[in-house]
Amino acid sequence: MANTSTTSNISSQILMFQNICDKVCAEPKIRFCGVINGMGRLVAGGFRDGIKPLDNEEERKMWYMQSALEMSMKKEFGNNLGNIDHIVTYRGNVTLVNIPIRNHVVLLSTERNADIIQIVEYTKELIDFNNNTTIPEEKDLLVSESI
Repeated sequence: MANTSTTSNISSQILMFQNICDKVCAEPKIRFCGVINGMGRLVAGGFRDGIKPLDNEEERKMWYMQSALEMSMKKEFGNNLGNIDHIVTYRGNVTLVNIPIRNHVVLLSTERNADIIQIVEYTKELIDFNNNTTIPEEKDLLVSESI
């Protein structure tokens, strides 16, 4: 039997992740925002309304697993090089961004011409990187005009 407190904590964390993804996806240059666990499984998020995916479900699952593996492997150098802030991959049609938060990774897919640094900073503000557990209260973090 599952511990009710643990189940409640997991549910509230997934709700927090979904809230973050919804806010990020409200920005015009964002195509996708999702959160994956350490096994590469999507736990929250999705595409911005009106966006047609460039790949299929199976390819996205492979992207999730690859991102989890890449983050895990790159963390191995943390003691010498410092912690990972984010990883950016520029592709022909989109830009992909991975941002670690504890044992999860925020995945972003943006338009190719998006201001990645500004999007990363905005996403990190929503995550509240100081403790990775709460979303800033009633803080209006919209950056749509400048992204």
